[in-house]
Amino acid sequence: MMEQNIKVSILVPFYKVEPYVGRCVESLFTQTYRNIEYVFVNDCSPDKSMEVINAKISEHGLQDRCKMIVHEQNLGISASRNDCLDNMTGDYFLFIDSDDYIDRDMVERLVEAAVKADADISGCGYIEEFPDRSVEHPQTYTNDHDEMMRAITLLTIKGVMWKLLVRSTIVTDHRDEVRFIPDRNMVDDYLFCCQLFYYARRFAGVDRCMYHWIQYNPNNYTHMTVFAVESQAAALRKTEEFYREKGVYDIVRDALLQRKFVSKLPLLLDKSCLNVRLWRNLFPESNSVWRTMNFSKGNRWLFRLAQSSLYWLIPLIKR
Repeated sequence: MMEQNIKVSILVPFYKVEPYVGRCVESLFTQTYRNIEYVFVNDCSPDKSMEVINAKISEHGLQDRCKMIVHEQNLGISASRNDCLDNMTGDYFLFIDSDDYIDRDMVERLVEAAVKADADISGCGYIEEFPDRSVEHPQTYTNDHDEMMRAITLLTIKGVMWKLLVRSTIVTDHRDEVRFIPDRNMVDDYLFCCQLFYYARRFAGVDRCMYHWIQYNPNNYTHMTVFAVESQAAALRKTEEFYREKGVYDIVRDALLQRKFVSKLPLLLDKSCLNVRLWRNLFPESNSVWRTMNFSKGNRWLFRLAQSSLYWLIPLIKR
């Protein structure tokens, strides 16, 4: 057993997760690593999620290691995450989505990797859990800072918080900048992760998929919509602005162009939000980047048509 002098803050915002949160919290309270504080934020959940969590706290006798912040009205996930950050006291922090769960030794393995490499961020792979199957997604972390910035920008490392153990000083030393933006029109995980990867100087990885990402919670399931595409676009604009301000835009330029292109693909490929005109006008600087990427012949033909004066034919072809 490794020494456990590093304090970890596990941060759990929750809203309407009564059927799932018991399993989540059980996986957190039975970690092999014990030097953990738990910060829960109840974003005015209308069900019995908080009662389930409180029962688990009592069952495991962890009242002295748990904080419960309760919102009087629903403020959204970004405000809840910021409250988590404002109330943590650990050397490192780890966000957990309240309908997911983790392997019993996930925290220990991430801390072990971080300590060994003196890393600001250590991460692992994740598992998508469907009703009838599980799909593993390994993630590769290197100690090349520029490579890591490009990886999080292009999302070859998934841009979510829940598989990353992060040194707390990255946030506390840049409290006015590294925050979740409470804007329901923007996917702010992406911007936050890109900021973390910019400020981190050393990275470490655990070559295991230890986070279980639930795909069958109906409250968490989202269809791809034009609004979703535009929300991602808002995050990309903020991220590009951040990179330019920090003078690293040239390092991530190609990755950012590819990410812009991929983010708007549903406007061409998904019938539920087909909008060729919007595709042409959203990040037009990325419209030709498909030529440098690995797409099928059919899709490449479609992209070429979308850029031409005959783009109006695409809805007819899709029908």
